[in-house]
Amino acid sequence: MGVYLFLEVRAKPAAAQASGARSTPPERDRPAPVEPPTPPVAGESGKPTRAPDLRKPATTGRVEVKPDPEDLPAGDPEDIKPSYKLDLVMAEANKAYDRQDFDEARTIAQKVLKKLPGNARMLRIMVSAACVESDGPEAQKHYDLLPAGDRAQMRTRCSKYGVTFTDPPAVMNAPK
Repeated sequence: MGVYLFLEVRAKPAAAQASGARSTPPERDRPAPVEPPTPPVAGESGKPTRAPDLRKPATTGRVEVKPDPEDLPAGDPEDIKPSYKLDLVMAEANKAYDRQDFDEARTIAQKVLKKLPGNARMLRIMVSAACVESDGPEAQKHYDLLPAGDRAQMRTRCSKYGVTFTDPPAVMNAPK
């Protein structure tokens, strides 16, 4: 009899049940996913070490140091070569402007402009910040010092805030 049952079960496939039973096992019956181990990496000593876990944020131990605009060299902007420190200081002014800390942005820009009076990047910050704060006379003062291309850009930007400009005289600082 056992042989007969064995042969019958193997000969006929089981019929599918459509009684609403789930086709996938419940969560508790599923095995937990296994992550592959991190492959060893050779370290400086030649011994294998583990690669860093990229799922966790890396800590570099670096401390962000903000440059001081007072340390910039004085002089004509044409005579001063671009420096990493100058770029960092100007980037700080841009960051302050972007987070809408206009007082901080103007403070940094003014310090740079004391050392480099014709710096268009800092003049644009001064004009833009003054426009956002609806300070037309302050915006006009710095607008007059900008090159023509930058003035056109500032006219467009400041018109959103209701600030309009008059173009500076053709010859600046002419003897009276």
